[in-house]
Amino acid sequence: MNKRYQILSMEETHDGFLKLKTYRLQHECFAGGWCPEIRRERVEGNRAVSVLLYDPHEDAVVLIEQFRIGAMGHADDPWLLETVGGYLEEGEKLEEVARRETREETGCELLDMEFVGEFFTTPGWCGERISLYCGWVNSRSVGGIHGLDEEGEDIRVEVMPYAAAAEQLFVRANSTSIVVGLQWLAQHRERLCRRWR
Repeated sequence: MNKRYQILSMEETHDGFLKLKTYRLQHECFAGGWCPEIRRERVEGNRAVSVLLYDPHEDAVVLIEQFRIGAMGHADDPWLLETVGGYLEEGEKLEEVARRETREETGCELLDMEFVGEFFTTPGWCGERISLYCGWVNSRSVGGIHGLDEEGEDIRVEVMPYAAAAEQLFVRANSTSIVVGLQWLAQHRERLCRRWR
């Protein structure tokens, strides 16, 4: 079945750090015909890149911890353990974003990277799409506080053995990119160790 939808109207209702648009639309139904007109709000998503940093020589991952407003009130601790990441700027390539954000948020340089996949974060109300990579870094002497002052970033870098990071799945590591990244690494770790050693 070739599914179709039609936008009846679209209104920009907020234009700040996030852009919110309100849509009136219809779409075809699985049982046939068109649904009644529905109204949906959508945070217009940017294209984002996220990188799980892995050191095959130490069998360690380099993660970041920062305050996340979305976790406030929903978690005991709104400081989440995450992969590095950021938004694509005009004219940038995905790999350039991966390298830039890795430097800005951890001080590391990517030695190589492998594309993991692409996914929507919360497609029920947001158009953000993430391209996820696994990046090879040297984790020795990595740490400290990083981030850009002009973006209000306060990012702590944490290096941990892969096994310890895997134990944090759905505990401290409970946002989309890190969950997908650590699960992907569990399946590809041995191959990456052979490739990157």
